Amino acid sequence: MSLGAVARKDFEDAVRSRWLLALSALFVVLVSLAVYLIRPAAGQTAPSNAVLNYILVKDGLVTTLIPLIALVVSYSAVVGERDSGSLKLLLSLPHSRAEVVFGKVLGRSGAISVPVLVGFLLPGFLLVVVPGVRFLPGYYVGYTLLTALLAAVFVAIAVGFSAAMSSQRLAVGGAVGIYFLFVPLWGVIQFPLRLYLGVGGGPSWLPVSGTGLLNFLQLLNPTGSFKIVVNAFMAGSLFTSAQGVRPVDMQIAAVVMLVAWLLVPPLLGLWQFERADL
Repeated sequence: MSLGAVARKDFEDAVRSRWLLALSALFVVLVSLAVYLIRPAAGQTAPSNAVLNYILVKDGLVTTLIPLIALVVSYSAVVGERDSGSLKLLLSLPHSRAEVVFGKVLGRSGAISVPVLVGFLLPGFLLVVVPGVRFLPGYYVGYTLLTALLAAVFVAIAVGFSAAMSSQRLAVGGAVGIYFLFVPLWGVIQFPLRLYLGVGGGPSWLPVSGTGLLNFLQLLNPTGSFKIVVNAFMAGSLFTSAQGVRPVDMQIAAVVMLVAWLLVPPLLGLWQFERADL
């Protein structure tokens, strides 16, 4: 019950955040606009999952905005209360530090899931009424839930970092660094490595092939694992072999990596938080 109480209070606090409302509104507007503009040409038809996959995954709309929203809303989840002094009051109640950390992961994940779920209603309506689009509700609901999962992953990363930091300034710097590392800079960092491995195949002392190393780097980034799972799901080939999607072992590894990102950062943050003198 204590975990639920922390999650419920944090959810109520987070949904009132102006940042959450503003960034969620931006997300809804951009997704709706993209759905309307990128539609089949006159006389052509396309399934809604293909339209969504092109707009939201290949163009990177979701993998750019959702991590930003999650990190902005969650970076101060623990350290903000630590700076204000309200964390001591929270811990004076029958809540353990583990319940505080994981309760905030649950609460903030729920707070972000609400605008994600509601935010997809307007694009869904547009997919129904836009000429040439064959709406497939199962894929649409599944994609919405996977987007909420991606949001929860970045909430877990941000809350774990927030629990480990001693000041909001460090937490802000960490959130900015995490975002730039995983979103705009990951491809830049990989480019010389891809070029090197593509030309030379990689050094002989590596325990894996160059391709295997590049696959691991894609899996290591939460947005990369998300794209692997979503591409397979939207193609109707999740956990099955099909042309144009990653092999089944890569899909399974991507799911495992997303689960790991959900659990490991909060656990590491909790480990540091348990040792901190408040």
